[in-house]
Amino acid sequence: MFKSSILTKEQLENFALQGLCFADDHVSDPFHIKDVAERLGISYSYFYHNFNDYMGEPFWHYVKRHRLELAAGLLRHSGYNISEISELCGYATTAAFSKAFKQHFKESPKDFRRILVLPNEKRTLQITESITVAAGSDIFGNFFNYERCEKITLPDSILYYSFISRGQNPIGEMIAKMNHYYTMFRKMLTLFDLPQSRIITGTLDSVPVTDYEKLSMFAGISIPVTATAAHQQLRDNFSYLMKKRVPGGSYLKLPVPMDFATAGIPMYNFISRNCKEGIFKMSGNHFFISLAGPNYCEIFIPLLKKHY
Repeated sequence: MFKSSILTKEQLENFALQGLCFADDHVSDPFHIKDVAERLGISYSYFYHNFNDYMGEPFWHYVKRHRLELAAGLLRHSGYNISEISELCGYATTAAFSKAFKQHFKESPKDFRRILVLPNEKRTLQITESITVAAGSDIFGNFFNYERCEKITLPDSILYYSFISRGQNPIGEMIAKMNHYYTMFRKMLTLFDLPQSRIITGTLDSVPVTDYEKLSMFAGISIPVTATAAHQQLRDNFSYLMKKRVPGGSYLKLPVPMDFATAGIPMYNFISRNCKEGIFKMSGNHFFISLAGPNYCEIFIPLLKKHY
């Protein structure tokens, strides 16, 4: 195990972020804090205090909040029933899920599903729009048309990613730092043979359920699980990257001639509008933007099978 006296600030930060990554990647799985600490090679106590100091909330508080916020996103955009959502978000029984959900959101899952405008929705979208408006976020709304979508099947993949931003102004920081990360991941694609890979960006959180100031934005490379040689290359050369399972299956693919920042607001409005109208329902919160070029990206939205 590591000794705290020899750890740098960057290592301490990485331990906390690895804990956040683990919680997200195991959102439907039962686990204990000691499982995370053992994975990181540090003591339970040290991980507990380090996470709390860096993230500003206890680890298990984050796990519970994250699961319930993802559940709220599924209530909003998916076609799953409440029992299915409780299982997807790591609850052993629907009763336990419903009790925890009402304690957190002050509404039952059933009543929450009827809310037209979520508590954080207007504020989050206003903040994001104020940041991206200079890029012309309203101009390209016509590109977000269901008729322009292509229905495709994606393989199960592993995302190797870095956190771009989190904290007080995650969208603003994301825009400021994206060129650096895009260049870094583009170099990786050039240096290594990474078949069927994509540079993607998104959030671990459920927008707009999660408070704007608590969003965790990422960028990374998504690679099909079957590309074993590529995975070995990344593990050998970029062990510092976080990992996340990205489920395959049915997706809507929507190409848009704009940068990721410009696409953000119309993308969310497109998803929200079509889910409300029943045009499609999502199979999870793992929608993402693929960065195909400086001013061209592709939106990928996971579809519930019966809407495929």
